[in-house]
Amino acid sequence: MEDKITLYPSNWLYNAGVVGFLGVLEYNKINFELNDYVSIERPAIEKSYNGIFKYHQEVLKERFSITGRNLRYPNYIQPKQRNFFENHYIKCLPQVNKTSNKTCSWCEGYFIPPTSLNRIKNEFVGNFNKFMEQREKFQGIHFAGLGAAITEVPNSFWNLNFSIPICHLCSYLVIFNHLAFIKTSEGEIFINAPSFKLIWDLNKFTENILQKSKEYEIKKILGSSLLQWAIKRRALLGAWTMMNIEVIVKRDGIIDYFDLPQNITKVLLDSEIASLIERIEEEKIFDLILRGKFSEIENANYFVLKTILKLKNKEKISENDPIKKYFSLPQNLNNPKILEKFLNYLQKVSKILPELYVKILEKIGG
Repeated sequence: MEDKITLYPSNWLYNAGVVGFLGVLEYNKINFELNDYVSIERPAIEKSYNGIFKYHQEVLKERFSITGRNLRYPNYIQPKQRNFFENHYIKCLPQVNKTSNKTCSWCEGYFIPPTSLNRIKNEFVGNFNKFMEQREKFQGIHFAGLGAAITEVPNSFWNLNFSIPICHLCSYLVIFNHLAFIKTSEGEIFINAPSFKLIWDLNKFTENILQKSKEYEIKKILGSSLLQWAIKRRALLGAWTMMNIEVIVKRDGIIDYFDLPQNITKVLLDSEIASLIERIEEEKIFDLILRGKFSEIENANYFVLKTILKLKNKEKISENDPIKKYFSLPQNLNNPKILEKFLNYLQKVSKILPELYVKILEKIGG
């Protein structure tokens, strides 16, 4: 039996479960290794069980339950099974191992060894075989609250199917999936990708972005997260990875998903382009790029240059001046200090915009 367990990305529900699990480990100061894959020490599995209750109590300020008619995972275990689950089953989970006798549709397949199950079987009250069958098949106890659409909505990374075989570890990890979702004005979201490191980073960036404004639309949240990743990580992603970055949206019991066009994703993940966009510091320009209106950058620069001339000639900027389509103007431009600061900003931007446009064209092959 290997000392560590390695988990690789799979479908979005499994990935969300792993990310929620890592969040609990992080909060409880339990080490793990995070790359494209995740590597955990076996004792972390048992420790995470008490950890998830502690996380809900101390961070979310709410009571967490998987017993009986709870809100998130109703009937995951029955009240009379709780003692067995906590004192026997959970203690056996760190022993999970890969086996050729059973398969898991989500991971390499980590099952509690038969010898361990036989040892604890007599501690169970009720139908032990039925209880174990529930741990080995994807069913209602794993996704209650997500809605029937979970089996119908297509997913560009991995489709979820109903009643497929899963392993004991996956059946456990899935009860952490709700912790990976982030509340927004358009529902709860989780950014999914084919790399756990990328998933972890993008969702962390999303939490930071939403501290500025809870009203950002999903397109802007995803775009801003990609931008931050490019600036802070400065790493190249393969085309297949970029194609499979998506946002899972939970809203009113319905599951939906959203992604950006590939050319926009490619642009935002270029570290040089991302740095130029950040230096411009203008949401209207960022919105143009998110909409794929790249040619508008030339128009924006034209009106920047015209505005510089107007301000130098002490001309007023009218209410319907085209510059307002691309930039937010400061209040009280009659103030010499404010005017000078804004002029310096426009002059800086007039040098960045042409470079930004050229680099975008090079990136998308325009």
